[in-house]
Amino acid sequence: MPIPRNFSITLRLTLYFTIAMTLVLYSVSGLLYSSMRNQISQKNENELRSTLQFQQEIATTISERQGPTDLWQRELFDFIAHQDRLSLRIISPDGKVWAQSKNLRVPEGDFPAPSPEFKYSPWHYRFGGITEEYLITSTHFLLKGNQPWRVQAALNISRNNEIIEDYWERMQIAVALAIVLFSAIGYWLARRGLYPLRKMSREIEYIHAEDLHTRLATQRWPSELNTLASSFDGMMTRLEASFKQLSRFSSDIAHELRGPINNLISAASVTQSKARSPEEYRDALAAIVEEGERLSRMISSMLFLARADNSREPLHIKQLDSTLEFARLINYYDILAEEKKITLTSEGSVTFRADPLHLQRALSNLLSNAIRHTPSGGEVCLKAVQENGNVLLSVIDNGEGISTEHLPHIFDRFYRVDDARSNAGSTGLGLALAKTITELHGGKIQVESTEGKGSCFTLVLPQ
Repeated sequence: MPIPRNFSITLRLTLYFTIAMTLVLYSVSGLLYSSMRNQISQKNENELRSTLQFQQEIATTISERQGPTDLWQRELFDFIAHQDRLSLRIISPDGKVWAQSKNLRVPEGDFPAPSPEFKYSPWHYRFGGITEEYLITSTHFLLKGNQPWRVQAALNISRNNEIIEDYWERMQIAVALAIVLFSAIGYWLARRGLYPLRKMSREIEYIHAEDLHTRLATQRWPSELNTLASSFDGMMTRLEASFKQLSRFSSDIAHELRGPINNLISAASVTQSKARSPEEYRDALAAIVEEGERLSRMISSMLFLARADNSREPLHIKQLDSTLEFARLINYYDILAEEKKITLTSEGSVTFRADPLHLQRALSNLLSNAIRHTPSGGEVCLKAVQENGNVLLSVIDNGEGISTEHLPHIFDRFYRVDDARSNAGSTGLGLALAKTITELHGGKIQVESTEGKGSCFTLVLPQ
């Protein structure tokens, strides 16, 4: 019967310890009982055999002395008279009962037939409330002239069996008391052994949202709990980082959404303040539409990131060619690049599997960033190579570059290198989207940048 899952570890360990000790105690007591019973049975058998052998030697000696024919019988019964467990019946060669012990209860026909080898069989006597057990055997005494006198012997072993059964009953009581004692000891040992775990639980209970820096591995724990403490500390480190990121993300959401909403309200309020010309109304509506589109893009990006974080963003994988994908991007951004006098190029041709819409979105974010931060006359290159079983899709520019202190944070949501947080052309989520899309494909994103010389963003996708 399985142990219920809601059983405490202390009770489980106590139960396992009790079961183990019960098995050991009963096994040992059973072996002792079996060994003692075998020894007493062997002793009874040896006693019956040696008595008959001894008496046969006496009878043979007396017969050879030419003494009275009943002399050996009298000596045999004189010996039996001093025995309270042994009883005999002597049968003459002509089949008549010559003599028998007064306490012999076994009928003549129940004895086994005499044989050259010593053989015996058990026999039980039951009358009223009396129950006795005997070992019975038959043998021939060959006297002078090869006269075969048959001797039937019965050894009462009831007392020995009573001793054995009494020993077994006492042992069962001792085992039961020992099991109770071992259960109490097992419970105490389990409680004491699990004290570090209870202490760890109390440490964890004191942890709250404002105290996520608590670590358990700083304390000394048993070796079995060191791994648990290290795993817990790793979880707390990730949780603390996620909590800080979530707090920063919530603050950034409020800040980013407040800008477009304030702009919408301001544009509408200013337009309503007095009568305007049709051109002014059109300009106000265009500003409102622009801010609305920016707000829509931001919300759409946040929804995508939320779905990706919860593994609910499906992928539609297809076979793609980097040449065609780069051509689509260049055709889309060619006009914007021409306005800034930036040259767009592509190189490399690699086939791979990915979601075309998500891949275009990631590369589009990287390319638009590169164009935005590359000065007039610069160059942006889209490059594809195959390396170590991976496909590397890179966006390389010779623009402003990114300083070293900003590189660890550029993929954080709403993080911007410059202070122009209200830039209408950016939501602060482009690089975060590119990173998330790459990870959805089982890859990673890398960046190399030198301030004043340019940047290289690379999507590393498994081929």
